[in-house]
Amino acid sequence: MMQLHTCLWNDVDAFSFCENDFLAIKAHFPDLVIKIHPNVEAFLSQAQLADFLLTWDFEEVWYDACSSLKIILTPAAGDGWVFPDPHNKIKLFHGTFHGQMLAESLLSAMLFMNHNMPAMIRNHQAKKWDRNHQGSSRLLGNQHVLIVGLGKIGSSCASLIQQTGAEVIGIRRNPGRDPDGNIDVRSLDELDGLLPWADHVVLLLPGAPDTDRLMNTDRLALMKTGSYIYNFGRGNSLATIDLLKSLPHLGGAFLDVTDEEPLHPDSPLWDSDKVMITPHSSCIYDEYKSLFINEVIDHLKQYLS
Repeated sequence: MMQLHTCLWNDVDAFSFCENDFLAIKAHFPDLVIKIHPNVEAFLSQAQLADFLLTWDFEEVWYDACSSLKIILTPAAGDGWVFPDPHNKIKLFHGTFHGQMLAESLLSAMLFMNHNMPAMIRNHQAKKWDRNHQGSSRLLGNQHVLIVGLGKIGSSCASLIQQTGAEVIGIRRNPGRDPDGNIDVRSLDELDGLLPWADHVVLLLPGAPDTDRLMNTDRLALMKTGSYIYNFGRGNSLATIDLLKSLPHLGGAFLDVTDEEPLHPDSPLWDSDKVMITPHSSCIYDEYKSLFINEVIDHLKQYLS
């Protein structure tokens, strides 16, 4: 009888799975044994029994203890938490369900900055009835959006933003053709030429040495005066020191990720009237766990059939 083991504890409640979250798996596969581990030690003591593993983290040395393991599934969209099998025998699947959640978070961030809501919050806190703060706001549908890092999540973001009427261009290293055929895709070589065109620049880049400070002061200076930058990828692509130097030129920045996480309370980013920060929370939604479980069920159907 095959066994599915889980190591899905997390400091964020929306990302921490409990027994009830696996009921849908049990309903689809009544003969599958499901073992829920509260910590690493509990898992490693029974790791040799696991055929399938759901986990947030996996160290490379743990593979030696997993003699029966066939598939690892992680909710995480990016690399860095689960090390791949050095012997290439065990398949690793990352979550691919994040697009709609991040797209909604990004759109809300863009509307927030575009309609000068940071100033309106200060207006509210001061109990002022000042109706002039939003006089320079323009309809998002009349603007240009540049998405740097057009993967699966970026395509979801682009599709939603396009519904406002905004013109969207996506950038990736190997542009090819957008699978849906609806997004203008350009190469990274064209980034510098497109920055002056964009009213909103969105970073959705993975964390890697070649993306470190990709949006440096030179590129920030190329952005249109009064335009906005958003980072919803990894914090390494936009350094705090570079952003602070460039803020006088920009309309503002919305950061869901930062180059230091958690962001230290003393960071000057917190004090800037032009910066809005969310704590790497763009995919914290009530549906997160059920979306991942649905993907797990699809993978298990393919394997167990």
